[in-house]
Amino acid sequence: MPAPRKQPLSAERLENLAALAGISRLELTIEKVVQGGDGLARWRDLPIFVPRAAPGDVVEARITERRPGYARAEIEEVISPGPLRREAPCPFYARCGGCQLQHIEDDAQLGLKAAAALEALRRLGGIDPAQLARCHVGEPVADRRWGYRLRARVHVQQDEDGTTGVGFRRRRSHDLVRVDRCPVLAPALEASLPDLPRLLDEAARSGKAAPGRLSLATEGLGEDSLVVASPPVVGLPAGPLEIELPGRRLTFDARCFVQAHGGLLETLARSAVGDFEGETAVDLYAGVGFFTVGLADRYGAVTAVEAESVAARYARNNLRLNGLRHCQVERAAVESWVDGKAGGEGLANGLDRVLVDPPRVGLSWNVRRALLRAAPARLTYVSCDPATLARDLGALTRDFDLESITFFDMFPQTAHLETVVQLRRRG
Repeated sequence: MPAPRKQPLSAERLENLAALAGISRLELTIEKVVQGGDGLARWRDLPIFVPRAAPGDVVEARITERRPGYARAEIEEVISPGPLRREAPCPFYARCGGCQLQHIEDDAQLGLKAAAALEALRRLGGIDPAQLARCHVGEPVADRRWGYRLRARVHVQQDEDGTTGVGFRRRRSHDLVRVDRCPVLAPALEASLPDLPRLLDEAARSGKAAPGRLSLATEGLGEDSLVVASPPVVGLPAGPLEIELPGRRLTFDARCFVQAHGGLLETLARSAVGDFEGETAVDLYAGVGFFTVGLADRYGAVTAVEAESVAARYARNNLRLNGLRHCQVERAAVESWVDGKAGGEGLANGLDRVLVDPPRVGLSWNVRRALLRAAPARLTYVSCDPATLARDLGALTRDFDLESITFFDMFPQTAHLETVVQLRRRG
């Protein structure tokens, strides 16, 4: 799909930009939250994006960036809080870049994110409005808002005095915010944080250099759930974890991508796989086989494609563990595999089903083209970024009809949103 042509700026907009150049602070009223979690305000019709703002806030804001079509600002003072604003429960929120929405009431966050995602689909995707109007938009799905996250990647820093700090990056910075707790993490994962500096210090005294980053994972939401680390840390085990899905077991370790919300795994898998059936299915960007094992119940032959070697190895193990002999794993980059450049015939015509769960950058042009060429009877798109989803659906809906869109709050307290889109081949 060709990029939209940029419209020249109007004389009024140019005049407003010139006026803004001489202003450092503004009083702004926040209209809504947009994709990415920033609040949107307007000054003389110029959009201004303000992080950590809530709808209805009246704020004094400092301009930090000026662009031809918009500006960015940081809150200096909340003059009048909107009805959804609250004090963030986490003491590190003001500095830490991990969460973006803790200043907004729990019950309001998902609705704001879903509305912003739908706006992104309409505005960025170039999708036929009639298609969107016919598509069923399901009730957004949520579970626990705190203590939900099964995985975390923490940063490690050794100071000049030899002490070790563990935490997350400061918002819009590479500086470390040291933390000894993080309330979005699963209880066992959060409980491991205070001991990490000591364990890493002990390892350093024995001659083992501290890693720059440490991946942590747990297998459940219980306080005594097993926690593993990668690279290994003395005092924390390494190796595989196991979670259970309906009738299936899934193994992985701290190096692997696995859906993070421990309370929504079953619901997400059931929504993505659905009640559809057939003979042949392909799972692209399959990871450790989270969706593959569900597709195996409904299709006579399933091929999972995954580029990362550790994840592909776990995917093969998970097929063996569950006795799924009618499924296979291809370790290859999806971008090459779909064209048959990585061995085999690639994405063939006549498939009953393709499921894609790409990283945040979405589908490459080559993968979109391959999907349109192969034209499977049914296509499922699982996305963690509404903006790239909108771009990809803009291309795919030329030959596929939207059936349903369901939003999942897999990342409460953050601006991120998981979306499951079901499409059917037209004609």
